[in-house]
Amino acid sequence: MYQGALGGYLTFESKRLVRQFHRTDNYAYLWPSKILNSAGNSIIYNAAANRNFWERWYMDFGFNYLEYDFKREKKLRYRILPFALYGNAYGFATSKLDLKRTLYSGHFIFQRKTFPESRGIKPEGIALHNTIQFKRNINIDIEAVIAHEIIHVYQYTSAFFINAYVKEPIKRLEEKSDFFLKYNKVFYTDLNAPLKAGLYNVQYLFGADYYDILQEKEADYYSSNHF
Repeated sequence: MYQGALGGYLTFESKRLVRQFHRTDNYAYLWPSKILNSAGNSIIYNAAANRNFWERWYMDFGFNYLEYDFKREKKLRYRILPFALYGNAYGFATSKLDLKRTLYSGHFIFQRKTFPESRGIKPEGIALHNTIQFKRNINIDIEAVIAHEIIHVYQYTSAFFINAYVKEPIKRLEEKSDFFLKYNKVFYTDLNAPLKAGLYNVQYLFGADYYDILQEKEADYYSSNHF
């Protein structure tokens, strides 16, 4: 139980750093925030997988997934996140990479000319898994939009723990299929992506308005001057 509490506290502090970034426009807050967020999620993931909190650590950067396991002989492992890869590809296909903000923040950030209307909303920015896009010639504070979308990215990464609950079925698939064995050597399926999307969209089924979606309220809380 303490592992989950420790991991939750670190992710909370990572979001508070995003709020400080929004208030100060200082990008120096973002890499420490990302590292804290990854550490917190790693601890939660270890708890879900019945591992000691310190055993395995991960960091994602776009579609790149790095994993460091203190107990494994080959400690460092690199794999590709397929849903995040789609998000990155979509960013490159529809917008222009903002290299400076990407390097300063630790998140793939793109500038886009315009966004299609969605559910009656004309967004100033979007987060597709861990890819962030914001509108060029924006009429409001760019850093506020980026802060809002980083919280959405953290909602994606906070659901990584779901993969701990499918490790046994995946292991059985690897034993029965060479394809899955080879696939899992190259890819780490980020099942947290459809989980996050499902938890978001199911609220519409119960009649929630866009501004009443829990994930939007959280993102607004850490990127708004109202709090």
